[in-house]
Amino acid sequence: MYRGENMAETLLIAYDRMKEQIERAVAAFDTQGQGTVKVSYEKGVSAIIFPVPYLNESLLYNVVHIMKSHLENVRIHSFGDGYYAFQALNRNLFTTENLLDNLKVEVLGLSSNFKVEVTKKGNLTQEEINLVIAIYSFVYSGDSEDPVQRLQQLGASVFFEHQLDWNYIAGYDDIKRKIKESIILPLTNPQVYDDITKLTRRVAETNRPKAILFEGPPGTGKTTVARIIAGEVSIPLVYVPVESIMSKWYGQSSQNLSQIFDYCEMLGNCILFLDEIDSLAGSRDQNMFEATRRILSVLLRRLDGIGAVTSTLTIGATNRKRDLDAALISRFDQSIVFPLPGVKERSAIFSNYAKHLSEDDCVAIAEIADKLSGRSIRDVCEYTERRWARKLIVQNAPLSAPPGDYYKYSVGLWMGENRSE
Repeated sequence: MYRGENMAETLLIAYDRMKEQIERAVAAFDTQGQGTVKVSYEKGVSAIIFPVPYLNESLLYNVVHIMKSHLENVRIHSFGDGYYAFQALNRNLFTTENLLDNLKVEVLGLSSNFKVEVTKKGNLTQEEINLVIAIYSFVYSGDSEDPVQRLQQLGASVFFEHQLDWNYIAGYDDIKRKIKESIILPLTNPQVYDDITKLTRRVAETNRPKAILFEGPPGTGKTTVARIIAGEVSIPLVYVPVESIMSKWYGQSSQNLSQIFDYCEMLGNCILFLDEIDSLAGSRDQNMFEATRRILSVLLRRLDGIGAVTSTLTIGATNRKRDLDAALISRFDQSIVFPLPGVKERSAIFSNYAKHLSEDDCVAIAEIADKLSGRSIRDVCEYTERRWARKLIVQNAPLSAPPGDYYKYSVGLWMGENRSE
């Protein structure tokens, strides 16, 4: 398999830095101490060789999948009908043409001794190094058996049980309708959508959404809604905070993101929630660091391009859509805006956290809580409960719920940022 010469990113990495990155990855992924990697640069050729403890068709096909997620052009030169026959014949199980200076990957086997050889004339690019690390990590970290474990090791949280429902989100009726129509219906009735495209398009392809952008201020329920969607359709939710992707090591952040997409695909149908996506990939119109540019490249490729995910619905959340790159925005099938709640929504949220108050009390409190988000209202209610609890303890008073005036006072303190515990 080889990488074409027309790749946008052709920055070559010096041998010492390449060796450091690969050895660091070996230490992180080889939890059993089984793998040894030989990294060399002789006669102008870079070579990375490591043993493979097992080999089957599933592993070979997954290696192909990993390569396609890192390289633009992939060619299989020879691929046997069965790996057992290749073992007996001591032939290459998986090899490539040696074309010019392109990267070559070979999987070779003799009896039970298998190895992967990666060679290239000259130095490797960062993406090619990432490819080597991805193949090694797949083999030695048990990725083929437990993608959930690998996602967690990369800092993502995987939710299988979802106890939230739409009643947890007060108000926002228009947003709920849009989500049910544009996300939940395609996920619960995929065949209907696919059958329509067979009637309308010359080339059969899906019209179901692959990526949705949630836009709105912090605390307006974007993450909560993603969990509700996953619960509605009974699929896992993979939550990825920005800090789990970013790394001080060159090229590691984009590799982390690419691996997260890979493991989500291994899970099957799931929702990938990328929080604060504007911090991951800003606009190329602004001054952009190389690491951010590489992350943006991964996002563009995996959302809609070579190596795009097929069974993962990606939801990106941002409160600064204007900072996103135009090409990235175009990858999202739909943008759903989560505004700050109005009086009606604020009243409903207060009634969720202060059920003992009358409707009139909730409306009165909501009217003075202008521009507070749902999260801020929750925090105000928690603050009020703590103040009231202290009063009951100090006065040795019987248990009771805080009155409406206490909530009003807390809102005033909160909005004036003059609160204390």
